[in-house]
Formats: sequence, C-alpha cells, structure tokens
Amino acid sequence: MYFRAQICITKEDIMSEFQLNSQAAQARIKRAFKSGSLLPLRKGLYLTSASYNHESNRVELAEFVASKLRSPSYISLEYVLERSHLLPPRSVLSVTSITDDQTSTFENFLGNFVYRNIKPSCYFGFEEVKFRDQVYHVATKAKALFDYLYLRPEFGSRSEKYLRIQLFKKSSLQWENFSEGDFEQFESYVWKSNSFKMMRLRRVVGAYFEGKKFDAWRKQLLA
Repeated sequence: MYFRAQICITKEDIMSEFQLNSQAAQARIKRAFKSGSLLPLRKGLYLTSASYNHESNRVELAEFVASKLRSPSYISLEYVLERSHLLPPRSVLSVTSITDDQTSTFENFLGNFVYRNIKPSCYFGFEEVKFRDQVYHVATKAKALFDYLYLRPEFGSRSEKYLRIQLFKKSSLQWENFSEGDFEQFESYVWKSNSFKMMRLRRVVGAYFEGKKFDAWRKQLLA
C-alpha cells in the first residue's frame, strides 16, 4: 500500500484509491496492519511504514502528524515553551496543541498528543512551518506562553501579589529566556484577546520587565 503524495492517509483515501466500499477498505487496512505496511495513528488515520522509514526527522514528522490528528490545530503550550527554553524539558515526547475543537488526547508509536480547547477569539498567534510539500502551524513563543497562562487555573487570581508569587517563584517558567521583544508580542496578543485575566497577567509581567530595566539602569549608573 503506497501513497506517493500523502503523508497521512485515511480510510476514505483507501476507498477512493482502490475503488473499494467501506467493508472492503476495512479488510484491506487489517491486512496492511498485519503485514506492517500501514501504521495506526488514531482510528481512521494512518501512516505508511514506507513513509515512516524514509523520514529522517522524526520530530518534525510527529509535529506534522499532530496537525492531522486534530484539525484545525496549532502546536503550542508546553511543547513550544520547552523548545524555547521557557520550561525545562520532559523525558517523554508529548506534543501539545491548541484547537477550537474539543479537548482530547491521543497516544501512538510517535508519542503522546494533547489538545486543549481555546475560544475562537483567541485562536491566533501561530506561524506556518513547511514539512515536505505540506504545512503545519506552530505558536510563537509569546503565544505559547499566552495559551499556557490562559488555560492554567493557578494564574486566574485577581490578586496581583498572588500572581507574582505564582509566576516568578512557584512556576517552572524560566523568565530569563523571555525577552522584551517577546513581551511586546505577548502584549499584542493580550489586547487582541480582550481577556480580563490576561490583562491582569500582562500588568504583572510588565512590572517584572520594568523592574529589570530599572536594575540595569541602576547598575550602569553605579558602575
């Protein structure tokens, strides 16, 4: 079983390619599983073993597959924050994504895939990544942080003092790897979201960066 132009294939693709009805296509899929020529990603979505064996970059393959397991979606949250050194890495590959569909989790031979729902008005802030002749979407560092803070309840307090403790003392966020330019982009996402929770967080994070500027200025003055 070989599809030249496709990376991920569906049961419908098999029905169309071989002119089969649903029952015959399912029987063909079972034979392909048994022979090892087809690998399951989730119910109804598959990867050919030939495509898998010829792909040297398995990380990018997993990222692309994430975009197909749940669509529309974009990679964000812990996965992007770890890759950007804003969170320490985990030992098990887990691709975390944002979707405007329902929250869900998938596990297959490529790893774990976690999808968190966000409201449509916050579904933005991602960039296009090319993989072979296709594309998938990945959040900017600033949007991955936005999504992470937006979805986690421990950052929902109305107390800015409590938020400072959560953000800068209790969380694993490595703020030294978040630049002023990243913060400016983060701010733009906050204004676009029109979220009161995120506006409070923007004030707290903004005060942190203002404090860093003051410390740098004071060091220069005293040098």
